[in-house]
Amino acid sequence: MRQFLITIPLVIAVMFSVFAVSFKEQDFSGTWVLNVAKSTLPKDSTIKSRAIVIENKKSAIVFHYKTDGKKSTETYTPDGKKRVSVNMSSGQLNSSASWHDSVLVIESTLDIKIPNATVVVTGLKPVIDTWTLTAEGRTLTHDADDHKEIYIYEKQ
Repeated sequence: MRQFLITIPLVIAVMFSVFAVSFKEQDFSGTWVLNVAKSTLPKDSTIKSRAIVIENKKSAIVFHYKTDGKKSTETYTPDGKKRVSVNMSSGQLNSSASWHDSVLVIESTLDIKIPNATVVVTGLKPVIDTWTLTAEGRTLTHDADDHKEIYIYEKQ
């Protein structure tokens, strides 16, 4: 009976440590290059090359894109709160990011700016992007637009 009482807490401790490891936030830091051949791009896509440098900064994840020579940056705080992730002359992208197990999920909506007014379009489904790192940490998959676009990046 005593051995049984000692075994139960040990089993529970092992279970919690396994869950803590398997559901932790992933570190996407590094330089990632799009593998166009392995990706499923939109039919009208003109992307020839894309690289992303991803930084984990305190509580934020910063994506520095270079697509066909053009640079852009997006910043997300994976706490589930909605924030401006990209400011553009035509509006702003508002996003909330959170971890679902080891997958980064970003939900975004666009507010369009018209001179002297901001238009908020309601009733539209937000765009949901998921970012998943393979177990070996060498491939990063970005699933966008309800599985219509799948971008496969390889670590450099």
